[in-house]
Amino acid sequence: MEPKFAENIIVIVQFKKKQRWYCTEKSLWKMDYLRLYDDYHNLYRSRGKSDMEFVKEVGSFGEFSSSRFRIRLLERDTAKEFLKKIDNDATSAGELAYDFMKAESDEQRRALVPALFVDFDNSVFYSQFPGDEDYLRYLPAGWRGANADFSHLLPETDRYWVG
Repeated sequence: MEPKFAENIIVIVQFKKKQRWYCTEKSLWKMDYLRLYDDYHNLYRSRGKSDMEFVKEVGSFGEFSSSRFRIRLLERDTAKEFLKKIDNDATSAGELAYDFMKAESDEQRRALVPALFVDFDNSVFYSQFPGDEDYLRYLPAGWRGANADFSHLLPETDRYWVG
């Protein structure tokens, strides 16, 4: 998947003491899909739409969660299964650094800046997503999260966008 600003994002994952980089759809990282589904449902209700209209447009929860491989809660216990499913979206800091260097516009460079750091080992989530996505609202119980720069958590050689 090619990074496109506001469509998909770069995510750094720490799992079993290893860091991996991914370029995925941004919605995959709202970790509690049932809460997200409920929020969508409440939004429909607040706009005067019926439950029938909601299910017709969004689908049942099973249909909705199929967009994330039917993983309701993304956490340490489901991380292995999830990461296996997105393996084709894996990339590397080196590839991204090369693309960043070759980028011809600010928009292309913005698309290559990592948006999230998800640490499954320590149940910590950082977002530096530039838009209005509220990832922290969807964290599992017991997780800590912050809207903050996380570049200090990476080796200096991997911080290609900092400078």
